[in-house]
Amino acid sequence: MDLWSCDPEGLRLNALDYYVLRRAWQVWAWSKAITALLRRIGVTNVRYVPFGIDLDQFDPMKVPVSLFFERYRDLEGRILTGYSGGMWFVNGREVIGVEKVIRAFKLVENEIKDDAILVLQTSKSVIPIIKKYGVRNYAYINQTKLSNDPLRLSLLHALDIKVLTATKYLPVYLAERTTMFQYMASGGAIIAEKTPGTLGVLRHMYNAYMVNLDDVNAMAQAMLELINDKKLRTNLGNNARRDVETRYSINAISRDIRSYLNL
Repeated sequence: MDLWSCDPEGLRLNALDYYVLRRAWQVWAWSKAITALLRRIGVTNVRYVPFGIDLDQFDPMKVPVSLFFERYRDLEGRILTGYSGGMWFVNGREVIGVEKVIRAFKLVENEIKDDAILVLQTSKSVIPIIKKYGVRNYAYINQTKLSNDPLRLSLLHALDIKVLTATKYLPVYLAERTTMFQYMASGGAIIAEKTPGTLGVLRHMYNAYMVNLDDVNAMAQAMLELINDKKLRTNLGNNARRDVETRYSINAISRDIRSYLNL
């Protein structure tokens, strides 16, 4: 799923890595983009096996939104746009792209409905960034110790719009990230930045609203459109959830794995 030999400038594959990959009986790549990259450099014995999600362990739709709203009563009945996940810094630079969510929301804050609010569940490092851009309508949610904590699952279920950020940092750029499948399993609409990783799974106006990478203006317009269009939010969310159940759940993926192993 991730390429830990990456640095901000590119991918480095040493001779031993290459030798082992070439001689392996099978190499499983957890994104279509990584599959294509390995084949391009001569590793032909690659099979695409999505990382996917185990709905027995992580299923926001089984946790009622009331669990979240009991803790955050002032958010109930509002249109929630946000992000739930980590912030990751490399050489002092944030490489997940959370700041873009804040910038985009600020661009349309004066145009959106009064009941729309930005919700961020991530590192407290995000709070100074929120204040830097002067966002008024926001809620910061403390991170949970476990990614599948019932409170986080309820929050994901409650979010009307979830923003899947990206950067050109290769472990993010090429990966089909865990957060993407978590969002897909949660219902509601996804705004996703286009990368080789996301485009392997998400399709514009089918299971996500896709915008060009680093195009904050487009992200802002996507927020505005989705906040004002409940039917579109519902359709995108239903299609994403259906794809998880039929193609990216562990049960669905295991059928392909058995065939790859000739079981």
